[in-house]
Amino acid sequence: MNELNAPNKLPWTLTEQLAADRTRLANERTLLAYGRAALGLIVSGTGFGQYLDSTLLRILFLTFIPMGLILLGVGIVRFRQRNRQLRQYRSPLNQEQSL
Repeated sequence: MNELNAPNKLPWTLTEQLAADRTRLANERTLLAYGRAALGLIVSGTGFGQYLDSTLLRILFLTFIPMGLILLGVGIVRFRQRNRQLRQYRSPLNQEQSL
C-alpha cells in the first residue's frame, strides 16, 4: 500500500473519529436511499400495472419491478464496497475494542 494512502497507525483524535462516524452514517443513509427508491419503483410498477388498460403502459410500468430490484442490488453492492474501504481506515483504538 502506498505510504500516502496507508491507514494511520496512531490513535485518532476526536475530530478524526467523528469524521469517520459521519462517513459511516452517510454510507448507511445512502443505502437507505437506494432501498427507498427501489421500493418506490416496485410499488409503482405493481400498482400502476394492475389498473391500466393500455398494454404498452402496463408493460412499461411492469418493467419498474426488475428495475427496482436491480437498483436495490446496486445499492447493496456499493454499500458493501464502501464499507470495506472504510474498515481499512479504522482507528487503532477501535481495532483493539473489536477483538
